Amino acid sequence: MIDPAAEKAALRKDAGKTRAALAADDADAAGRLAAQAGIVAEIAMSLSDAPDNGGGAAVIAAYLPIRSELSPLPLIEALAADGFPTAMPVTPEPGNPLLFRAWAPGAPLADGPYNTKQPPSDAAEMIPSVILAPMLAFDSSCWRLGYGGGFYDRTLSGLRAAGRHVVALGIAYDGQLVDKVPTGPYDMRLDGVLTPSGLRSAG
Repeated sequence: MIDPAAEKAALRKDAGKTRAALAADDADAAGRLAAQAGIVAEIAMSLSDAPDNGGGAAVIAAYLPIRSELSPLPLIEALAADGFPTAMPVTPEPGNPLLFRAWAPGAPLADGPYNTKQPPSDAAEMIPSVILAPMLAFDSSCWRLGYGGGFYDRTLSGLRAAGRHVVALGIAYDGQLVDKVPTGPYDMRLDGVLTPSGLRSAG
């Protein structure tokens, strides 16, 4: 199976424009996404006390939004207020999986690569049971179009290969749905996509 790089690159251009337009037209999307906190909480609770996460509360990891990404921060604030441990990624060198460190809204941030922010190096390292991932587009089968770095695919593959039960949910505007996301041999399908209108499951 050959990775359809050219198809992905073409779709990224169109999807980036679509997402930017959606972000400009829907200022309340992050608030409506936060209203779905109960869905994420239920998933996290189902993973709590599992032997593969050390028998403790399930860690929920999200992302610090850049460009026109739909912000998960109000959602994470609601989940942290309910007592769930939350984390954010630390971007590694290319070719490596993501590292996650403890972070909740209001905690300090450090500068990261690619003009990003991330938890400081003294924040505790955490292994997530729920990963909320940004994206450019998704399809009805919950395949995700990312930016091409492969960080999330590598992360999910590594965690699952190590025996961790990880639920991966994309975060997106409803309008980021496309007919089909081209996929390659290393792409990892999401378990679902959470939008301001609810959860779409991979089925």
